[in-house]
Order: sequence, then structure tokens, then C-alpha cells
Amino acid sequence: MDYKIIDLGGLKKQLEVTATLEDEKVKTKLESAYNEFQQKAVIPGFRKGKTPIEIVKKRFGEEIESESLPEIVNDVVKEIFEKENTKVAGVVDYNLDSRKSGEPLHFRLTFEVVPEIEPAGYKEMRLERSMYKILPQNVEHELMHIREANAEKKEVEHLDDEKGMVTVDLQVIDAGGLPLIGQRRENYKIDLRRKAPELAEIQARLLKGNKGDEFNIELETFDKDGKQGGKKPFRVFVKTLEKFVLPDLTDEFAKKISGGKMETLAALKDDIERELEHYYEDKAEEELRDRIAEELLKTNEFEIPESMVEDYLNDLIAELKKQSGDQEVDEGFVKERYREAGVRAVKWNLLAAAIIQKEGLKVDESILERTADDESTKYNIDKGTLIKHYRQSDDVKNKLLFNEMFNFIINNAEVKVVEKNPTHEHED
Repeated sequence: MDYKIIDLGGLKKQLEVTATLEDEKVKTKLESAYNEFQQKAVIPGFRKGKTPIEIVKKRFGEEIESESLPEIVNDVVKEIFEKENTKVAGVVDYNLDSRKSGEPLHFRLTFEVVPEIEPAGYKEMRLERSMYKILPQNVEHELMHIREANAEKKEVEHLDDEKGMVTVDLQVIDAGGLPLIGQRRENYKIDLRRKAPELAEIQARLLKGNKGDEFNIELETFDKDGKQGGKKPFRVFVKTLEKFVLPDLTDEFAKKISGGKMETLAALKDDIERELEHYYEDKAEEELRDRIAEELLKTNEFEIPESMVEDYLNDLIAELKKQSGDQEVDEGFVKERYREAGVRAVKWNLLAAAIIQKEGLKVDESILERTADDESTKYNIDKGTLIKHYRQSDDVKNKLLFNEMFNFIINNAEVKVVEKNPTHEHED
């Protein structure tokens, strides 16, 4: 078997291979395919599995050889890459020259390699970690969300505040006020608590009105992908007005919404405070890690394989198709919109892997034990169950390995702690 690897510039290379059917790797694979076919073949004049191999080769050799080629090529390529210690990022193109049965194989494989990265700047970083202090008003704010989620709706003739739901019929009209056929939407619900800019004008109008009102208004429209389609004039008919009646804050309310776990309102507030502490501890850690990643991505410049970005986007599209069911996914739109995120994700994963390799970081049994101790206490889950899950999941092990990398960076950094209070300005 003859082969050569040609440097195409950047991370791209091309493998060119010529292999005869007598080469050991090819011959072994073909013999295995002949024998497998022989065992299953039912040929007149012979019992099943007893047809002489020579007859199998003569009558079905070309078909067996053709079907075996993809696996043969794969094995040949794998052997060459292992021999050359080539770290392949992805395949760009593959070409197998036309041939007749029995002739040598000749193919070319264009591929990208994983870049050689010498990570820099991850030791002695200057970092800022947020420490969120949970205040009584944060607990009250969360308690209000719980009350709103458990509110009852009472139909009224007029709303005096934005805590209500309005059901309307919407009819697109022309410049003269006449309805356009086929452009009507009935029983459209508008939650007045929702702070959506495109609904601000109609929400303000509904707060001034009564059940049974009719009025004209221009509203922003959107296509099926959520893109703005411009404003259109609508005729609005107010069908129902419903006021949200919040439940009273009592011990019974606490017991009901906690499923009996909290006997008193005070116990419910304590539980909310603990949950907020856990949430903002995780938020602070996530913010710190994002700062580390952003800083290191600026510090370390290197070329990334385009094939890895393409794989990232294809995986995303596959996931969106899975989630969308029967709805069509615009692959071109997804690739354009999420390309920047794909480039960042690929670059960060390569850089993180280089740091992990350089520092020899690993996930051993002690790390599994320590993580299970923390998680079981934090989330009230059995420690043994967690460890069993950790051992069986490659995704979890990879996550823990990244945790070790972040811990290494933070332990070797100068970290300034900044106290903050949770804010709610971005909530709807």
C-alpha cells in the first residue's frame, strides 16, 4: 500500500492512497466479507453455508467487493492516521477513482487537523467574582411570582390595573376600514403583565376600555420565523376582561404550593431564600467562568478547523429538527445566525483541551466523591446514586474535567470578590 500526505496550507491536508487487493488490510477485510456472505448465501445446488468460496467469489465477488469498499477505505485511513499520529478534526472531501473489480483502489481524502496550541495567559489572571447578597425584597419579589402563578382569574367589565388578561378578536382592515378576508384571528389573549414593546400601545388602550369595546389600531406583525413584517391596521373587539386575584399569604397557602413540605409562611420564605442563594451561587460561578473564557480567547489566537464549526452547526440543526417535530427548520438561517457562536464554542473547546493536556488534569475517584458530596448536600440527592451516574456518563466526566480546569485557573489567579444585590430590571 502506498500513500502520501500533502499539506494544502493552514489546517488542511490531503491523504492520497493506492492499495491493491493483495495488501494485508484490504485482503483481510475482503476475505471476511466473502466468508460472511458464504454463511448466509442460499445458492441452488448447495446447502446454506456450504457453497464453495471459489463459486462465491466468481458469482458475487464484484458485488461483495463494491459493498466492502467504504469499510475498507475507513480501515485503511484509520491505520494510516494512527501510524502518522495525525489528529484529525474533520473530513472536508473524499474522492474514490472509478475502477473495475480486482483493480487497485486509489482515493484522496481532504481533511483538517486539530491545531497545535500552546495556551498562554491562564495563570496569574486577575479576576472578579460576584457575591450576591439575598435581601428580604428579593424573597418578596420571588414570592410575588409564586402568587401570580397561582392567581385565580375573575371576569370583570373593566380593568383598573395591568394585572389582567384580555381576550380579543383581531381583524386586519384596509385603508377604508373594511375587513380583509382571511386575515382574522379570534380569541387572541393578551397578558397585560407582559412588558413587550410591540404590545405597549394596545395594552395602554385596553386599560382604558371596557368589555365589548371596539377600536382601530396599528400593530406590528411577525412572520412564522419571528421576523418583523411591518405594521398593519387592525380592528379590535374586546371579548372578555379577566382580573388576576392573588392568593393571600397565609400558612395554608405555603402548605398548598409546597405540597405539604412547608407548614408555615415563614418556612416557605426560608426555603425561597435558600433556593435563591443556590441560584445566585451558580450564577456567580457561571459569570466568573464566562470572564475567564472571554479573556483567554482574546489572549490566545489560533486557526480553527472549519469542519468542526460545520459539525457544531449540523448538530444544532439536528437538535432543532428533533424539537420542532413536523415544523420545517431553515438550515441556511440557522447556520448564518449561529455561526459566530459555533466559532466561539469550537475555539474555546480546543483551547480548554490544550490547557487540560498541558497541566495533566484528570478526573479520578476522589473528584467523583468530592463532587457527589457537594451535589448531594446542595440538591438533597443520594450520594451513591450520583456517583453511579457519574461513572457511567462521559458527558458528566467531561463536565467535571472542565470544572477541574476552571478550579486550576481560579486557584492560580488573583480573585477580587465584589458584593452585589440581585436585580430584576430585565424581567418581563
